[in-house]
Amino acid sequence: MIKKIGVPFLLIFSTFLFTGCGKDQSLEAYKENMTVFCNNIIAQNEIINAIDPASEAATEELLTSLDTIELEFTSLADMEVPEQFSAIESLADEAGAYMSEAVTLYREAFSAETYDETKSQLAAQSYQRAIKRVQYIGDILMGNLPDDENVEITYEDETTSGDSKTE
Repeated sequence: MIKKIGVPFLLIFSTFLFTGCGKDQSLEAYKENMTVFCNNIIAQNEIINAIDPASEAATEELLTSLDTIELEFTSLADMEVPEQFSAIESLADEAGAYMSEAVTLYREAFSAETYDETKSQLAAQSYQRAIKRVQYIGDILMGNLPDDENVEITYEDETTSGDSKTE
């Protein structure tokens, strides 16, 4: 089964949504959409964690929840990102793509005559990549830089358009 999603992270992440930053309509709509996204992912996480692995319906319950999570991630990728957070657009797209890949691989792992451990491991990796991108998005929205050795941060030089510095 899937490990628990970082529910504490999602709860903290969703608190950003309630802090005031003026009344920019696109930002307010984005905050509302992100609140719905976080709440829906938390709800699906709770459903997944409540599945009885010994139940005959466990696999179908898991796959149904994963399908719902995939739809949520697709919605995340399709959200209109406010201009001030345009840098996270590609992260949302990547998160959606990784989650779709994860769900496809989980379905393939469980649909084989015998459980396919290799596909399940690949699915878990894609799932974690999707969640990691949501964590990066949360960091950025909260005004923090993602703290990960695999993240390359590029700054645009405000005095010269088009030039950038990489950290």
